[in-house]
Amino acid sequence: MKIGILGGTFDPIHWGHLFIAEVARETLKLDVVYFAPAKIPPHKKGAIANAEDRLAMIEMSIAENPRFQVALWDLERETPAYTFETMQELSARFQDDELYFLIGGDSLRDFSTWRNPEEIIKYCKVVGLNRPGVELKDTEFIKKHQDRFIIIDCPPIGISSTDIRTRLLAGLDVRYYLHPAVYEYIKIKKLYKEKKHS
Repeated sequence: MKIGILGGTFDPIHWGHLFIAEVARETLKLDVVYFAPAKIPPHKKGAIANAEDRLAMIEMSIAENPRFQVALWDLERETPAYTFETMQELSARFQDDELYFLIGGDSLRDFSTWRNPEEIIKYCKVVGLNRPGVELKDTEFIKKHQDRFIIIDCPPIGISSTDIRTRLLAGLDVRYYLHPAVYEYIKIKKLYKEKKHS
């Protein structure tokens, strides 16, 4: 099987996440794409919504697509979810399968600064969903290990979880940024109405 893994905080999940997952699935003919939310993201201060709410929103968003599944690997960790550890574990779990780790172009540019990037590419191919016309192969790490990277041109969506949270905090509408079920869930649960104090 060809397995795609899309990690992140998903705080909240939006159309952009679903779009890049489907572009990757279709382009690479992936059998399944796992959405793997992190309980403790290593590169961010922490999620605004709790793990239970973020998981519920992912499940609502992907319910109509049998090729999309949710994975609890990083949600069950009590330590920061470093990608190299996750991929190491998954390579042992899916020994007979091909693993593809999906990331956006912005993250791909910073990939060499991640914790143990050489370890990550040992266990999977890294798929960068990049904006058309943005040249990423100039980065030294990607150039050195280009056989471990796949760059897919992906039309920009221009939606981010940060923008959605900012709009909600300002009392603005986000109905066209999210799956309708997630939009209703956020309204009912009154999520993202206050700034998180750290």
